[in-house]
Amino acid sequence: MKVFALWCAGGLLGLACSDPAMGPHAPGGAESAQQQLETAAAPRELKLLVRERKLAVMGTELEITALHADAELLDRALDAAVLEIQRVEDLMTDWRASPLTTLNQVLGDGPHTVPAELAILIDRSLAVAELSGGAFDPTFRTFGRLWDFKAQPPRLPEPAAIETALAKCGWQKVQVDLASAQITRPQGLEIGLGGIAKGYGVDRAMAVLMEYGIQNAVVNAGGDLKALGRKQEELWTIAIRHPRDRERLIALLPVSNTCVVTSGDYERFFEYQGKRYHHILDPRTGYPAEGCMSATVVAPDAAIADALATAICVLGYEKGFKIIENLPRIEALVVDMQGQAHATTGLLQSLPASVESVESKVENIGIIK
Repeated sequence: MKVFALWCAGGLLGLACSDPAMGPHAPGGAESAQQQLETAAAPRELKLLVRERKLAVMGTELEITALHADAELLDRALDAAVLEIQRVEDLMTDWRASPLTTLNQVLGDGPHTVPAELAILIDRSLAVAELSGGAFDPTFRTFGRLWDFKAQPPRLPEPAAIETALAKCGWQKVQVDLASAQITRPQGLEIGLGGIAKGYGVDRAMAVLMEYGIQNAVVNAGGDLKALGRKQEELWTIAIRHPRDRERLIALLPVSNTCVVTSGDYERFFEYQGKRYHHILDPRTGYPAEGCMSATVVAPDAAIADALATAICVLGYEKGFKIIENLPRIEALVVDMQGQAHATTGLLQSLPASVESVESKVENIGIIK
């Protein structure tokens, strides 16, 4: 399928990462002249330093942790990674003026020229839309803008307005010409990348860290996480929390050189007349999805994992897993609407037999979501 080529080339799973430094050689007794020469010639391993950056970006909290022996290089790398994810936000946000909002507001069906990077991500989002049968659909913005999850008191959109907007939607109505970076879509149809842009920003931030020579790091943007290398001698360990009980852990995932992305109905929501309304919208109905409480996807590429997690929230775990099981190097863990957890067959770590078995390992967790 088209989606395979969109992430396989850029995935991190095939990259080799060196183990953390073990410290300089400590000589014992007398050494031969040859041994002394070999010791002098061998590079001395330096202790890895840890640096962090925490700030708000893309409507969520961004946390970057990286390790390196050179403190100055480490700080430069972290600063550059932050600037990169902020650049992605400026390019693809639909909350304020950006090339994406300009595309949505321009009159006429097109074609309309956009930055090449934006055209590529729209094309990738359409590939996931095709793969998921439209459960993930970047044209959701057409009706999504009718929902205000910050309004006080909470209020629902008018059903007639949703119905009118739904008639304009459909990922099949969007055409992308990558050679000319042009988008063609019917006037009135709006594109939103909220289900993929955050993951893409995480991918780009990690790519910048790697360009600086960083071999051990984690980039986490509100549940869209990419892990590289190790945390000292250990793998990065990701704790997955239950969407209804944030004090309860349902799985620990030891990972390296991969992405873990979680989407759920607990992120942005309001309750109205006893019912929960959340920000993951079903492109088929125009209303919040009812497929599951949360979906976690493990994949080489955070952007694709982000979009697939959204699709599973719409489809539910049974239909969602049928898609995931046919994709190489991608796994998923889902909490259904009854609060029960389900995992794909190849998930790195099985669900624990009890909450206590997870909590006993909490002290070794590197990142908790």
